[in-house]
Amino acid sequence: MQLDPRIYVVIIVPDSLPGQATPLQGFAPSLCSNSWMIEAAMRIPSTIFDPTPEGQSSLLARRMGGTNPINWIGQTPRAIRSHPLPESLPFTIVMLGDDQNAAEYVEWASSSVVPPTLVAKSGANLTFSQLNLTNLQQRFLGVCEKVRNSVESGSISRAVAAIRSWEPSKRRPLPYQVRGHNSVTPNLRVLESAGFTRMVAGPMQDIMSGNAPFVNQIVSTSNSILALRSEVRHPLLHRVFQPTLAINIFAPAIYPDFFQANIRTDIGPVEREQFLMSRQALERQSGYSFIARTPAQIRTMIGIKLEDAQRGEAPKENPLMMARAGELKLSTECIAALAVSELSAVLRLPNAINRTSGSVRNFAAQYRSGSGLSRKRLVTFRAVQRNLASAVPPDFIQFLNDAETGVRIVADAHLEWLDIGGLPLCIQKNTTRIPVTPGNLFIENVSARQPIIFSPKDLTDILVIDALERGDPIRPAFEIAFEAFEPHLTDQLNIRFREVSNEEELVEAFNSFSGNIVIFDGHGGHEIGEAATLYLKDIPIDIWSLRGKLSRVPPIVILSACDTHAADRNHATTANGFLALGAVAVLASVFPLDAREAAAFIARLLFRIASYVPSAPFVLRRSISWMEIIAGMLRMQLLTNFLRQLLNRNFIDEKAYIRIHNSGNEAINDGTANPFGVVHELLKAQGLVKSSVNSELEIAVANSPAISYLQLGRPEAILIEIEEKLDFLKKAIEEGASVVSPASLHDCFTS
Repeated sequence: MQLDPRIYVVIIVPDSLPGQATPLQGFAPSLCSNSWMIEAAMRIPSTIFDPTPEGQSSLLARRMGGTNPINWIGQTPRAIRSHPLPESLPFTIVMLGDDQNAAEYVEWASSSVVPPTLVAKSGANLTFSQLNLTNLQQRFLGVCEKVRNSVESGSISRAVAAIRSWEPSKRRPLPYQVRGHNSVTPNLRVLESAGFTRMVAGPMQDIMSGNAPFVNQIVSTSNSILALRSEVRHPLLHRVFQPTLAINIFAPAIYPDFFQANIRTDIGPVEREQFLMSRQALERQSGYSFIARTPAQIRTMIGIKLEDAQRGEAPKENPLMMARAGELKLSTECIAALAVSELSAVLRLPNAINRTSGSVRNFAAQYRSGSGLSRKRLVTFRAVQRNLASAVPPDFIQFLNDAETGVRIVADAHLEWLDIGGLPLCIQKNTTRIPVTPGNLFIENVSARQPIIFSPKDLTDILVIDALERGDPIRPAFEIAFEAFEPHLTDQLNIRFREVSNEEELVEAFNSFSGNIVIFDGHGGHEIGEAATLYLKDIPIDIWSLRGKLSRVPPIVILSACDTHAADRNHATTANGFLALGAVAVLASVFPLDAREAAAFIARLLFRIASYVPSAPFVLRRSISWMEIIAGMLRMQLLTNFLRQLLNRNFIDEKAYIRIHNSGNEAINDGTANPFGVVHELLKAQGLVKSSVNSELEIAVANSPAISYLQLGRPEAILIEIEEKLDFLKKAIEEGASVVSPASLHDCFTS
C-alpha cells in the first residue's frame, strides 16, 4: 500500500449524548473543557511533508487551496477503542484530556500494528509539554520502521527522507500588537500558523469603549491575513484547487428557546435571581462583552458585592456565565482551526446581530401571510436590512465588498440579506452558511474537509424523491416545468423518479442510490417549538430520526419543499438534519415556496447541470465549485423575476427582455464580477432612469424566490473538473497537494 502522509489528531470526547449537551448552544461538555487541545492541534503539521524546507515554502499556498486542513476530530473512548488503529493511518495522534486515564488506552494502542502517539498529562507516549517537532520526528521515524514491510518501498523512502529533513519554521514579529480576546483569537491563530510571533500585548482592557477597540484589531489582523493570501497566491495551483473563501463572518448564538425556558424548581431564591439576571444579561448583550452597571448586575456577574471584591475577596463562579464562557471558547477554537486550515480571515460580529431576529420574524410573518402586495413585503424586508446593517460594524462591509472568492457565514442570523452595494449579500457574492446551533453540528461542519473532486459525469445520475399525493394540486407544477426542459435533459442526465409514501420507502430510495445528487419534491413544514418535518404523501417525518437508518446520504441534497430551514423557527430544521446525516451541501428554503416558482427553479437547475456544468471548466479554465453553480442559479432567478417585473410594468418590451436576459445570464455564467451592473447599463441604454431601475430591483429582490433559498454546509468543497484531470487531482488531495509541483500542474493543464 501507499503511505498516507497526513497527520490526524483525535481528541477524546467522553460525553456525546444529546441530553448531556450544554444548555445554551449544544456542545459536548467535555469538549468545552478540553478546547485547549484544539489549539494544540493547530500547531501540529497537517502532513509529514509540511515541516520540510520545500513543504514550508508552499504550505500557505496549499492551505489557501484547501488541501492542507488541520485534521482534527472528536471521538468517544468507546468508539476509538472498539478497533485497533488501521495500518492505513500511521501518523495518528490521540489527545487525552485531564478527564481521561492514559493507562486505559495503552493496551488498545499496543494492539494496533502501528500504535498511535498518545498524548496526555502523564502516562502517555508524550506529555503536552513534550508535543513538539523534535519528539514527533522521532515518533514518526519509528512508525516508518513498523510499516516498512507493508508499504511500497518508494513511498516509505520518501516519507523517511521527508521526516529526517524537518526543520523549525521561520518566525517573525507582527509589525503591531493587539489585545487578547476571543473576538480576535481566530485571526491570531492564522497569523501564528504563518510564522508571526509577539502579537499580543496583554488582555483586552478597554471594554467600556464600545465595539471600536474590538473592531479595530479584527480589521488590522484581517488585513494582514488578506495581504498574506496575495503574497502566496499560486496561479496554477489555485486554478485546480480554488482559493478558499477568504472571509468567514462569524457570530456565536444561543438557542432562542433558552430565553423562554422554564426555570428549574429545585433551586433556591438566590440562585433563581442569579440565573434570571444572568439570562437577561445574555439576552441584552449587544457588543463583544458584558457590561454590568448596577450593583445587582455586578454581584450577578462576579458572585459577590463590588465593595467585597475591592477589599480583595475572590469572585465566585456564576454557573450560567461559566457555561457560556466555555461554549464561546470552544466555538472560537473551532472556527480558528477552520481559518488556519484555509488561511482565511474571521470577522467576529458583536452580539447585536443575534438581536435582529425580531425583524426577521416580522418579515417571515408578512411573507407567510400570502398577501400579493409586493411593496408591503419590501417595507418589512427593508427593516430587516436596516437592522442587519446597524448590527454589522461598517468597517466590515469593505471586506464583504472585496471578497472575490465568496463569503462563508458562520451564524444563525440572516446575513445573506445584508445589503452590499444595493443587492443582498447572497446575490452579490457567492455565499454559504454553517449554522452555529446546535453546537455539535457546527463542529462537524467546521472540521477538516478535503476537497471532493467530481467530473461533470459524476453529477449526471440524479434521484428525485416524489413525495406528493397523486391528486395534490401542486403536483402538475413540476411535471409541466420538467416537460419544458426534458428535451434538453434526457441525453445528458439520468434522472430517476422514486415515489415514496412512508419512511421505509424513503430509506430504501436513499440506500439503493449511488449517485451524488438527490432532490426532494414535496411538502415541508416547521411548527413553532417543534422539529421540522417533510411529508411523505400525508405522513410527516422528522429527518433527524433517520440517523442509523440511512447507510448513505448523497453529498448534495436539494430540498424543493417549504420551510426546510425556516427563518423564524428553531435549530431542528430539515436542512440541519440532512447535514447531521452526512450531506456536504444542502439547498434549503427559509419560507414557504410558490409551487410553480419552485418547480421552475428545479427544472432550470437540472438544465444548468446538464448544459453549464460540463462546459464551465473549459470556459473558465479552472475547476468550479457547487457553491458557484447554485450562486449563479440564484442570480439568474433574481434576474428573471426582475426583468419580468419590468416587462409586466411596461418598462421594457419582449424583445428587450430577451436580449437583456441573455446578456445578463452570460455575464453571470462568465464569472463577471458585477453582472447586475451589466444589466443596469443595458437598461440605461433602453432609456430607463437609474432611480427607477433601483426602485424596481428593490421590489424584485424582496419578492424573489432567490432570497428564500440558502446554501448550507460546505458546497465550496465540492469541485468539478474535466475527467482527464481527476486522477491527478485525487492523488494530490491524498497527499495534501505536497506532490504538486509547477511542472506537474503545467502538464496537467496542457495534457
